[in-house]
Amino acid sequence: MAAAAVAALAITSCSAGATHAGPNGPSVASLIKSMKAGFASATSVRMSGSLTTGSQHVALDLGMLRNGDESGTLSVSATHLTLVIVGGQAYEYVSKDFFKTIQQASHVPASACATICGKYISVSAGPFSSFNLPGMTHQIESKMPVVTSVSHISSTTYEGQPAYELSGEGVRLYLAKNGTHYLLGMVAPTKFGTLNFSQWNAVSPISAPPTSKIVNIG
Repeated sequence: MAAAAVAALAITSCSAGATHAGPNGPSVASLIKSMKAGFASATSVRMSGSLTTGSQHVALDLGMLRNGDESGTLSVSATHLTLVIVGGQAYEYVSKDFFKTIQQASHVPASACATICGKYISVSAGPFSSFNLPGMTHQIESKMPVVTSVSHISSTTYEGQPAYELSGEGVRLYLAKNGTHYLLGMVAPTKFGTLNFSQWNAVSPISAPPTSKIVNIG
């Protein structure tokens, strides 16, 4: 799902060329190069937003570390979960609503809620591999061209931060205006939705839930 969103970042246009933010504005190539470098060197980031892929609606708000650890919330269609991933192991918080999903998938009895509701279950982190910082970095590096043809570059603000807006073909990228041009947002309502990136290099360390809060339903 994240791969589909990043693939849409390859903004192309039939325009003969992009307009700069000003007489001495940065080129598309320099902005994209700086953005990629920001992804490659970042120790952490928070990614949030809302995506649509096929018939599925995905909402997420995840703090991500370079080592692959992450925590936050993830919703796919009607399934909502609180997620913690540490050291390659994923832990899903079992709310009463999420317990209903587990019941349907694993056929556990309703009485099991007394044991596992309010705790975390340990699961494989594999299904979440595209929603972590190393995975997003790889997608950005492999799917975002070094030089992208866009129809317009302008100075603006995004989520209160000075930014450059790169737009074309129904996709808008927002890159930090000052210093490293970190990706702040990508918006394409008719293609995939909106993703926001914040707290670059400022996400707190992530710990696994206490052992007393982890149960095994295998």
